[in-house]
Amino acid sequence: MNNSFFTVGIGASAGGQKSLSEFFNHIKVGKNVAFVVVTHLMRDRKSILNLILSEHTSLPVLRVENDIRIIPGNIYVMAENITIELEQGWIRVKKRDIKIENDAIDIFFTSLANDFKEKAIGIILSGGGKDGLIGSLQMNHMGGNVIVEDPESAEVKGMPLSIVNWDHPTLIRKPAELAAEINVLCSL
Repeated sequence: MNNSFFTVGIGASAGGQKSLSEFFNHIKVGKNVAFVVVTHLMRDRKSILNLILSEHTSLPVLRVENDIRIIPGNIYVMAENITIELEQGWIRVKKRDIKIENDAIDIFFTSLANDFKEKAIGIILSGGGKDGLIGSLQMNHMGGNVIVEDPESAEVKGMPLSIVNWDHPTLIRKPAELAAEINVLCSL
């Protein structure tokens, strides 16, 4: 797909709410960038992350429960018990499979890389495990950028460390500094 705007996929898990809030407190761009937040959620507990993030930004924050066209200037937040993928500029919703390990970030990042190529940006924030690594490798392969929360600032270091140790992220910084980089990159 040939897109005229950037799409920033943000993956987070344990400790990620604090990192997400700090990140969006410092985001100043919006016209030519869409944000999609993918987190590890409990299957049976309704997430209110969209409401929490709306307190940290002036951009519209939309809870994704059904297929929706991605439009710059919005923040899309994945709901519980689903996975999401990008397909020709649409966020496609699928019911989460029954396996215990959550790979929602890898699923989304891989589709983001394939759909938006050099206009794809992946951000890995606080979280345990290695979800996001496979998707980040695909993003690099397709010409996108991967940036990572500094493991020293992350409440849970697993996900950021997996990218730092196994991939070559473009940037490793605290969430506010990652936001500053997005402000510069996406204002072009």
